[in-house]
Amino acid sequence: MVFLKSLLRTSRHNLFFRADLLKGSGCVEKNIWRKMTVRLYEEADHAESYQKFRPTYGQELAEKIVAFVKEKKTTSLNQAVDIGCGSGQSTIILAPHFQQVTGIDISEAQIAMATAQNKFNNVQYRVGHAEHIPLPDSSVDLVSCGTSAHWFDFPKFHKEVDRVLRPLGCLAVYTYGINYLSYKDTTAELNRIFLEFKYDSPIRDHWHEKRWHIDDNYQHIPMPYKGNVRDDSMTIEVDYPLPGYIGYLSTWSAYREYCRHNPEDKGAILQKLQQRLYEAVKTTKPPEEVILHVSYPVVLLMARKPHMEQTSA
Repeated sequence: MVFLKSLLRTSRHNLFFRADLLKGSGCVEKNIWRKMTVRLYEEADHAESYQKFRPTYGQELAEKIVAFVKEKKTTSLNQAVDIGCGSGQSTIILAPHFQQVTGIDISEAQIAMATAQNKFNNVQYRVGHAEHIPLPDSSVDLVSCGTSAHWFDFPKFHKEVDRVLRPLGCLAVYTYGINYLSYKDTTAELNRIFLEFKYDSPIRDHWHEKRWHIDDNYQHIPMPYKGNVRDDSMTIEVDYPLPGYIGYLSTWSAYREYCRHNPEDKGAILQKLQQRLYEAVKTTKPPEEVILHVSYPVVLLMARKPHMEQTSA
């Protein structure tokens, strides 16, 4: 509870919480740098919920990435590859800027969902690993990772990035962070309830250790090249009906892991959360007519492969 009180004193603009608070909470295990590939989000129903409820990155993010790529690029942008693409939320924003965009994910269910929803002729999706990118050497101008890089085996991933990037090609790593809720004069209470659910409810014991990177604002995500650029000026703004916001929370990896360990719950923990949020807004409207404004802070990291071929650090 001391940890929760510390979080509640944190301002909206610092909702990527300090690492010392996170470590003190017990949410982070000691060996956060353990080399492993994490497999999550693979069930078909999870992929469906992911596509339906997860927020989509905006064109502002894509334009900043493209501008960075073009700084040293004299020819047209040919190929981009989006690693850990999920159901395509970060892949599609690149479509207007590259001749070909390939989304790659370890989950067959996510790739099937992304393919089914694909409306772009220059976008394709393939099953693959961040540590074994199924593309030729020196074939892409951009490797992007949207809310996925924290799951990767960093040394192996960086080696693959260096292999597939053309000289002066770029790596863009980005994520959205802990959401901030707004609704009339109940904003403070809604965020108190939300933070209590995230960090002081039974799901707190089911966060994977690598998820800490998001709470830490990607401060410790390693990059393979020098001269990195960091941009944390953007946000994603979404209006969710209350049940839709609960749908978003149902896609959390910790919630899914909690359900595996507590099959008897059958969604009760989220139903209780929805009821608490509904009571907090003090309205007679039905829940589906309660529209919560949800703000996600975005952090973007970018790095460029040197002109001369080199092995990534």
